[in-house]
Amino acid sequence: MLGSVFLIALMSAPCCRASRLVFVRASGAPPQEESQLDVAAQFYGLDLTVVPIDAANDARVLEAVSANDTLGVAIEANVLPEVHQQALLQALHRASGNNVPLLILGVTPETNSDLLRAWSGGGATGANRLSGSSQLDYVVGRVPGITQELSGIDIPFPGDKADYFTLSAKGQFQDVLAVRSGATVAPAFIEATLNQQQIFLLCSDITSGGRDTGDVVHAFAAVAPAMIFVKYSAGNHGWHSPHHYANFTIDDPWLREPYGHLNYKNLLAEMDKHNFHTTIAFIPWNYDRSEASVVSLFRTRPDRYSICVHGDNHDHKEFEDFRSKPLNVQEVDLRQGLARMAEFSRLTGIPFDRVFVFPHSIGEEPILEKLKAYNFLATVNSTNVPMESAAPAGLLFQLRPVTTSFGDFPSVFRYPAIMTGPGTLIAINDFLDNPLFFYAHQDFFARGINAFDPIADEVNRLEPDTRWRNLGDIAAHLYLLRLSDDGGYDVFTFSSSVRLENDSAGAQVYHIVKREPDASMIQTVTVDGSPAPFQVHEGFLNCSVTIPAGQTRNLLVTYKNDLNLASVDIRRKSLRVYLLREASDFRDIWLSRFSFGEAATAYYYKHYYHHGKSLARVLASIFAVLLLIAALVWILLRNKRRNTE
Repeated sequence: MLGSVFLIALMSAPCCRASRLVFVRASGAPPQEESQLDVAAQFYGLDLTVVPIDAANDARVLEAVSANDTLGVAIEANVLPEVHQQALLQALHRASGNNVPLLILGVTPETNSDLLRAWSGGGATGANRLSGSSQLDYVVGRVPGITQELSGIDIPFPGDKADYFTLSAKGQFQDVLAVRSGATVAPAFIEATLNQQQIFLLCSDITSGGRDTGDVVHAFAAVAPAMIFVKYSAGNHGWHSPHHYANFTIDDPWLREPYGHLNYKNLLAEMDKHNFHTTIAFIPWNYDRSEASVVSLFRTRPDRYSICVHGDNHDHKEFEDFRSKPLNVQEVDLRQGLARMAEFSRLTGIPFDRVFVFPHSIGEEPILEKLKAYNFLATVNSTNVPMESAAPAGLLFQLRPVTTSFGDFPSVFRYPAIMTGPGTLIAINDFLDNPLFFYAHQDFFARGINAFDPIADEVNRLEPDTRWRNLGDIAAHLYLLRLSDDGGYDVFTFSSSVRLENDSAGAQVYHIVKREPDASMIQTVTVDGSPAPFQVHEGFLNCSVTIPAGQTRNLLVTYKNDLNLASVDIRRKSLRVYLLREASDFRDIWLSRFSFGEAATAYYYKHYYHHGKSLARVLASIFAVLLLIAALVWILLRNKRRNTE
């Protein structure tokens, strides 16, 4: 996530001394834009220093702006008359030539037009209100080094009114964000140059701002200008990921050819052609059922195929609320699932990632604590909030797919591969340095084995640096880093496995921080298998690693548990589970070949999982329909036979 737990960690960790963003505003109640700057500053790991301006503290403003650790400055438009322009420009100047960017925000039609011309190098002459009742959208410009993956996309505007700039032919400026209303596209966020000083100007935000919107696209839209400015200002001094990662997971199949509409050999050809990686979320119950030809495919092409853990028996909501299934019973399933996967690896020679995909729905928070204790690296599901829990309030939680708010264990959000127009979603996640996780089932390929190609192509087009990897490798890169005061890097990791690559020309020191409220759980901390010195202070593990140029180091935190895989019974002893798994295979492998079978499956998921009807009632309805179809076929065949006699 990012979210409250993550933010507390960043601000409290001993190694993490942040640079800052300075906001100069009028005295009194803070404007709405301040909360948006605060979200962006926290997201990128900067301290927000607010300096109310009046005649008594002009010196304090210039002191804050000229400080070495100031990376960006924002100033409210209505205090521009109180600012000495030349003095502020001088304070923004740096001897290195990399002047601190300035953002003037809150520009309205009432803002003095002479001041706008003076601060925009003659480019902006005023502001107007965009009228009309059409749906509003942001249109992102193409500004090198600033808009990045967002360039050219549309983002839903978070309000129903907007101000925009009137511009002249004078001055040097570029549109960062424009607002579209019907056929009208008007600039609302521009970048200008004044005496070699880079200045951004932003029209007043007339949105409700700071809303909990529930998804990353609308959350980002609510703070888009602030996020763009702060990311640009912070650069490598702000939290970022060194690379972009993506994965496509198919839930349920075991290794047989084909599995329903999934043909492993043909899918491999699509992966090679369109550059993506597929993980099979493997049900441990199937540990000894793999076909040799598919096993060979996985063993020879680990760059394209991988395995993770999908429950144990996958008997519907296997990990559900503790009233229905107590924690100790669910823990037995976890142990058995791990033991079965160990046997799967022994039989096939295929490794598996210790990443857990819950069947149907994520369990309660204590089961995540058990996943951590058994040294899983993460859980990846269609929600990152456990059942019986509430999502943390605020936009920050929605801006990243990974959270450690629950059980101090990485819980990751993934997207269904069945989506239309995913470009905006992908671009925003890329801009935020978020890994992308997609998932589907075998029926996704009913329209062709190339069904995932358009999403893969869009991901690779928007960010050619994307690394398609298995879930274990992505879990080892669930961290953020930034330049530290000593010239090395601060690293904040979500996962207990951390793979750090030093791509620079010299040795680098990485100061790693991980939230660990209970130090007694830790068994070992190793780097490339050797014990590494570490400290746990005020709920955070701290460890520093020096990595020579061009080399990689793997840090691993392991936790204490009493798991003995050799003592776990992996036999299939439940008739109910056996019948359920066989029925599921019949549904996926055979029934899915027919249109009436697909309709029956859709009915089952709709009424049992989404509408909450009893399993017996749903199955009885399906059986009745199948019986009716069989009766009609019998009648037709009988009549045909009579007609030929």
